[in-house]
Amino acid sequence: MKGIHFTSKRGTEYYYDDLTGQIFPAKQTELSMLAEKFRNLAPDRKLLDFHNIRNAGEEELKDYLCKGANGFKQLLLEITSFCNLRCKYCIYSDHYEFTKTYENKHMDFSVAKAAIDYYFSNFRNIQYRNPTRNPVIGFYGGEPLLNLQLIRQIVEYIKMTYGEYDGIQYNITTNGISFTEDVQDFLTENNFSIIVSLDGYKENHDRNRVKADGTGSFDEVMKNLKTFRERHKGYSKLAISSCYDIKTDMFQLRDFFDSEDLFLARLASVDANNTTYYDQFTPHEKQKFSESLASLKEIFLNLTESNKIRKDSFLYSLIGMNYSELAFHPMMNEKRPDLLPFTASCIPGEKIYVTIDGNYHMCEKINTHHAIGNIEQGIDYGKIACIINNFKKSVCQNCTDCNVTRFCNICFQQCATDHNFEKKDSMCANIEAHVKAILADFIDVLETNPTLFGSSPNLCVNSLS
Repeated sequence: MKGIHFTSKRGTEYYYDDLTGQIFPAKQTELSMLAEKFRNLAPDRKLLDFHNIRNAGEEELKDYLCKGANGFKQLLLEITSFCNLRCKYCIYSDHYEFTKTYENKHMDFSVAKAAIDYYFSNFRNIQYRNPTRNPVIGFYGGEPLLNLQLIRQIVEYIKMTYGEYDGIQYNITTNGISFTEDVQDFLTENNFSIIVSLDGYKENHDRNRVKADGTGSFDEVMKNLKTFRERHKGYSKLAISSCYDIKTDMFQLRDFFDSEDLFLARLASVDANNTTYYDQFTPHEKQKFSESLASLKEIFLNLTESNKIRKDSFLYSLIGMNYSELAFHPMMNEKRPDLLPFTASCIPGEKIYVTIDGNYHMCEKINTHHAIGNIEQGIDYGKIACIINNFKKSVCQNCTDCNVTRFCNICFQQCATDHNFEKKDSMCANIEAHVKAILADFIDVLETNPTLFGSSPNLCVNSLS
């Protein structure tokens, strides 16, 4: 059996079984009976079959992405590389070795049109096989609103050319500086999902989200958000994405979001992969930050006991979402694609990110050394196969020995270098240690409030006491 034992704060022992993705009480008689029961319930999922790591083939990829209707979930366009901010943690800053530097280019409509036509020509087949799917078009930058003219042109072109699709979804992420009344009206009229980047209270936001001259952007963003709320009351598709780092006062951040009428969709730390960003912080600062997180976790646990945690949206985003995802994460009870049975990586081609120069990439977060096609030739399934096989060879060689494969969060972006993939020696050990800790925390929460997440499909314990 592959998995890990862990103990809750109450001293109850549990066992996480990685083959079934279930959590059992660790009494040996119960454990063996429950494990056998759940394995017998799902023989079709081959839960006992740890996949051999084999090479992915071009035809197999085509079948998965096209015939299997798993591809072309979203088309994301790099509308511009211009940006009116110079955020200190931006992936285009000097802190990130393998990403490109700042540029000043706009995407041409001919590039966007070619990518859109290719996307919809393939999407027709996808929707035929999966009628519930709708086209998703995203706009990225730089700061995408600095090329608003192209966004307008694209939306109008899609309306005129692909008007038979009723449920087209448009997404945009903006820093909020150019989020003027005219822009707001256009985005709401076309039912955009809007994400605005806002790092909480003024001091924290202005420390990192600065203009080229070093001045902060908080006041402008808040002014535009206030205008939006006044002019578009009831519009439900605007949300906030917020980043924090070691110097963030997490209690002050909590107070800010508790006092503002803003939906916090994403709360995350600054990306720590392939970066020197965190070198600036002292051991004392890191220790102080860890202590503040521990204090917030205690507050979270106290609120769960009194059933008040849902009212604290910040703490639920910071801490509770981790446990909610654990309770209902499909990776816990579903089998990953045979093409890439380990890690949390998507299959390149599920989403298409188009850069200004017309190259196709698997994701907007990965560096540009791993293209998967272009607007002239379309998706290159041979390149995708090479990328997957190289990733398996470089990153996945020890995955069959892993005790927590269903929790692995490693992806292409985290390991991407220039034309290769590398995994840090400590990465797997850190993941297993983190999983053991979060499983114990998860059970602590449920022992305090067993109904917090409703009926979790990943927990095979009739009683938590």
